[in-house]
Amino acid sequence: MVKVIPCPISGEKLVRTEEDESNGFSFLKIVNRVDKLPQDYSTNEKFQKEVFYLLTHTNVKIGFVLRFVVRELETICGPLFDETFEIDCSVQGLRFKEVGFEQRNEQLARIARQMFLHSKLEGIKGWRDEKYAIYDFSGPYVLLERAMAGLMGIITYGIHINGYVLDDATRTIKFWIPRRSATKSTWPLMLDNIIAGGLGYPCTIYETVFKEAKEEANIDRGFMESNVKAAGVVSYLCFLNDFQKADFSSESDFIVGEVEYIYDLKLPADIIPAPNDGEVDSFNLMSLQQTVNALVNGEFKPNCALVMVDFLVRHGFITPDNEPNYLQLVSRMHRTLPFPTIN
Repeated sequence: MVKVIPCPISGEKLVRTEEDESNGFSFLKIVNRVDKLPQDYSTNEKFQKEVFYLLTHTNVKIGFVLRFVVRELETICGPLFDETFEIDCSVQGLRFKEVGFEQRNEQLARIARQMFLHSKLEGIKGWRDEKYAIYDFSGPYVLLERAMAGLMGIITYGIHINGYVLDDATRTIKFWIPRRSATKSTWPLMLDNIIAGGLGYPCTIYETVFKEAKEEANIDRGFMESNVKAAGVVSYLCFLNDFQKADFSSESDFIVGEVEYIYDLKLPADIIPAPNDGEVDSFNLMSLQQTVNALVNGEFKPNCALVMVDFLVRHGFITPDNEPNYLQLVSRMHRTLPFPTIN
């Protein structure tokens, strides 16, 4: 297990143990938990057969839709499906028909509602009554109910904030780590970042920071404005299944691009985050060693673990000296996505 030891310059540093060397440990395995899709995924025969591209009416690729989902959409939505889409087998595409932005939104909203009411797919049952924007090269192309993101295989956006306390005397660091509520529909009781949330349209990235800070950690806007710092972005294709065994016939094979805008939040000792909206069970202040142990042991929600690894890279805890796959690790956390993005 990677160990934390005192360092006269930085306060703490990570070192590989003999066990890490013998086992070939790499933080890359944490990225692999959330993004198991290889770079050459499109050459896979099963992928080519079972995955459609969601297309704009001008043939811009904007999503992955599995064949069984296309069949479900046709069955559940009937004439509404035919009004909204056309199937083009020559390019394995599910193409929007040419209508205006507002009409397109209205059609897709009706489809989402029909799927929620009548489909047996589990993902759509997590109805959020919140819209994600799908982008083409000119801006928002269509708005989609958040619970449909997996079904349509789109790129989603969110903000993730790492909250930490730094002892200036010893330069030791601790992290405020929430445990997700047991009632969460996804990843219940797993560890998370102090604040995180999806980017619902038309809320901006920065406004989402303030909204989620209050909702999830009961931290006021005034404090956030003075202390939160933009720290970059991570991007990946969320695919949790074993690619070699995947047959793209179930919801476990959904492919969703994810872009997370990252912020760091240094907290003083007298600011204590507190659950506010029922999504967090509790907050705990964890040492660097406890946090690393939890990462290695798979206790974090997978994409939140990736965000935490990004923090450890940016702050010099994970380095080329203690990570044998450093370049690959950093590259994998900043994957080039196959569809147009917000910026």
